[in-house]
Amino acid sequence: MERVCFETSDNARLCYLERRLDDPAKPLLVFIPGWTMPATIWQRQLTHFAGRYPLVAFDPRGQGQSPAHPSGYTLERRVADIKELLERFPDRRVVLVAWSLAVLETLAYVAEHGEQRLAGLVLVDNSIGEGPDGPASTGPNPFFRELREQREATMRRFAAAIFRTPVDSGILDDVVTSTLQLPVEDSIRLLSYSRPRAFWRTAVHASKLPILYLVTPKWREQARLLTDQCPNAHAVVFNKAGHALFWDQATAFNAALDDFLGIRAGSGN
Repeated sequence: MERVCFETSDNARLCYLERRLDDPAKPLLVFIPGWTMPATIWQRQLTHFAGRYPLVAFDPRGQGQSPAHPSGYTLERRVADIKELLERFPDRRVVLVAWSLAVLETLAYVAEHGEQRLAGLVLVDNSIGEGPDGPASTGPNPFFRELREQREATMRRFAAAIFRTPVDSGILDDVVTSTLQLPVEDSIRLLSYSRPRAFWRTAVHASKLPILYLVTPKWREQARLLTDQCPNAHAVVFNKAGHALFWDQATAFNAALDDFLGIRAGSGN
């Protein structure tokens, strides 16, 4: 895949991997990784869909090949980054495939900018605000304390823990390098979005797009509530996967995405 970089409206340099396909009937698949993760973590999807769909795998600011910028680690700016990325493909319908933190950023993008450019949403392993609010958290976050006191050891444990099955050493090295790229306080800002749970739930329920919700058992009840209430949504629970379920159960993940693209997102294969 070709690596492409561009400058944002606030002068950050953002990069992505791209594989073109000159078939206007096929939507552009845009893969957005989670907190501190690189675009290369989608390797098994990029290989599977190569030659059948145009592909983009995004490195959000301060992740992967997108260098850290002095500012911009807010929900509003991350949404603007997605918008400016998609503006580089003005003639393409887009399916956003968003994992973890990117689920929230994608829902915020839809809430702010609408669905005109989009053919579907694929939301991977994060809360979408379904169900009652839990008790409010109190006191300092112990994970934040660990990040501040033992950054590298904490991030290496975090990177290893997202996989349940063996991972290529090159991918794991990319992941660990990416997790350490941002200054620690900027990485914490990304985990401190202040929107209430109801914001994400409202954004999902307001959407008219086909939605695919792919999750581990932690989010099983949210998947049930979503599909009970939203006829445009379909969910699959991956029982034998870690947080990086698209790696651990890549064959099943890719099959679910194939089905979604061919039937629900109406693109054909």
